[in-house]
Amino acid sequence: MLLTKLPKSSVNRSKRFKSLLPLLLFILFLFLANSLFIINKTECQINWELCPPEIIQKLDKLIGSNVLFLNQKQLSRELVDLLSAEKVGIGFKMFNTLKVNLDGGNPPVLTMVFLVKDLPIISMDADPGSTESANWPKPSEELETYIQNASSSSFGIWDNGRMTPVATDESKVKYILSKKPDEETVRSLYRFIKIVNKYLNVKTILILGQRVFLSQTGQPDIIVTVPFDEGRVSEAIKSYSYLVTLKKDAKVVDLRFKNPIIR
Repeated sequence: MLLTKLPKSSVNRSKRFKSLLPLLLFILFLFLANSLFIINKTECQINWELCPPEIIQKLDKLIGSNVLFLNQKQLSRELVDLLSAEKVGIGFKMFNTLKVNLDGGNPPVLTMVFLVKDLPIISMDADPGSTESANWPKPSEELETYIQNASSSSFGIWDNGRMTPVATDESKVKYILSKKPDEETVRSLYRFIKIVNKYLNVKTILILGQRVFLSQTGQPDIIVTVPFDEGRVSEAIKSYSYLVTLKKDAKVVDLRFKNPIIR
């Protein structure tokens, strides 16, 4: 049987295809690799809970980018600046998901924030020099009534003085403010709430500007201004059970001054 010789053009095409095959395979590899490392979804946790909305929104801006070109050091610095994070873990898992884990150290104090144009004037302010309280309600009760129909937003108060949005619908801490507080005030507020939770069983913590009103069932309100004298206020709170016996039917124990005022 005679072998027929392939046309010269067919041989050339075959050689060209073989020479182009590695390049085509490399292009295919680049296409598949690029698709595998494109960020299509983000997941974020801080202290094993979902990250606040502002962090999730920041990470979602990375959707569509290639994780191979992600500057992880810069992203870590930005996340640390936004939150009181001590450790940031950034990873990429199957199905094109960027995963971020934050160790926030001290967890935030969950807070319901009520932003108002002007701070309300409570009844006890109408007669600041009097020690009698018969003619006005407890400040905490008055403030609770005030915020019943007011809209609120959920925030976390951090020990570094930051306030960030969080996902919660309820908290015993309720903050009424007319402007953004400075970081020193927020840091002081964080420390004060930690002291309160250590020594008292409070029902509600109401903050009006820089005044804090602690509400306990069947007990007078405690009033403190932040920033506060940590040593003096801590000792006064420890002595609270004694202070309330000094005046019958007292409505407030005012710790804003060097010596407590009971009204």
